[in-house]
Amino acid sequence: MNRLLRATAAVLAGGTLIATIAITGSARETDAAWTTGESAAGSFTAMTVGTPTIVSCTAGGNVVAPTLSMRWSFPVGSGYSMPTNANLYFSNNGLIPNLLPITTGATTTGPDGGGVYTTTYNIGLLGGILSTQAAIAVESKVGTWTSPRVSRVATWPLVVGTATCTAP
Repeated sequence: MNRLLRATAAVLAGGTLIATIAITGSARETDAAWTTGESAAGSFTAMTVGTPTIVSCTAGGNVVAPTLSMRWSFPVGSGYSMPTNANLYFSNNGLIPNLLPITTGATTTGPDGGGVYTTTYNIGLLGGILSTQAAIAVESKVGTWTSPRVSRVATWPLVVGTATCTAP
């Protein structure tokens, strides 16, 4: 019987210990509150970068020595200027999804009195031999923000005809 009493005492002592830990280990009361009578109101607007306008596009030269010239302008009153606020793109196969940044081969002049820039891209012999189409595009940029791209696709006839430059 002695053994039974010791086991019972051990169980009671363990239960008492667990109850004591549970009671003293519980969250203590604080003065912190998750609500307050104060509030604030405000509004914000996301930055919108104005999209350039293509005034005209000209496919020049021929399939052996093609050039692509685009006249374009920044949005009126934007204060944007070249090269700080523009990204230029080109693809020698005329596919808009294949546009790559223009790093060489293009010259941009302007703006003229009406705020219009002219970007001329000399596609070069290899570009003309590989494809009879090319695409050119421009977008406005402010820091890392950019506008939608505007683009044109040029086509040069293989033998006879006039080159064209149209919206995709």
